[in-house]
Amino acid sequence: MPSFEEMEDHKTNLRRGNLLWEGSRMMLPEHKAAIREHNEKEKRIEKHELDPDELQEIGYVVMDALKHTHNVVINYWDHWAYHDVVGMIANVSKDQKQIKLETDDGEFFYIEVDCLRSVVIL
Repeated sequence: MPSFEEMEDHKTNLRRGNLLWEGSRMMLPEHKAAIREHNEKEKRIEKHELDPDELQEIGYVVMDALKHTHNVVINYWDHWAYHDVVGMIANVSKDQKQIKLETDDGEFFYIEVDCLRSVVIL
């Protein structure tokens, strides 16, 4: 029967892995692309569907900000992630279901109503 020291030495050798082949590892470009694509899919966030009460509450906030020209922070979904934008609501298109937001830089954002998550008056 092996001694305790020999058993511990054997366990250490098993934990080190097979170092003989470590230098010859390689990945094909196709494998790297597949891993990158998988990681991007893991980061994706699904769009939150608003219930009618939440949508109505957002509508009240939007119309109040439009009427009194308040700055707002809009949290919206785009390209598999949520983003925040700060600005003043310039127009609400009920036909196209869009909100036109003007930022402090003078840029205009068109945000779809079904992509909204929240609207907060500053």
